[in-house]
Amino acid sequence: MNASSQTPFTAPAVGRTAEQAPVFEALMALAAEFADLPRPYIVVHTTGCWFTVQLGHPSHFEAWRDALGLPTDLVDLVASRSSAWLASSAHYRGVRFELTGHGVPLTPEQASAPRVVGESVVVAA
Repeated sequence: MNASSQTPFTAPAVGRTAEQAPVFEALMALAAEFADLPRPYIVVHTTGCWFTVQLGHPSHFEAWRDALGLPTDLVDLVASRSSAWLASSAHYRGVRFELTGHGVPLTPEQASAPRVVGESVVVAA
């Protein structure tokens, strides 16, 4: 193959960090306002302007849910064959976020309930 027949590589178009400034501002305010809550794992999503606050234990999720004033009826229990977690979403300082709490224990019956491959069961918590 000679160089003249190769198509030059073009990097895909990406957004700029400045487009996510509202996310970073919301995260800084969140850290200041809720400094005493359990430390979360934060994911800033590159598709759109939003973030995820992930907690490793249901009690940590509950502490954050309560502090943020999220109603319990907006919490879902998401279960797959191998794990379950709590999930809710809202807006903070005008920025959409998802709050998740992992480590929800499942009974053996719940874990072995029949499902279509790849299906998650979502029920109100």
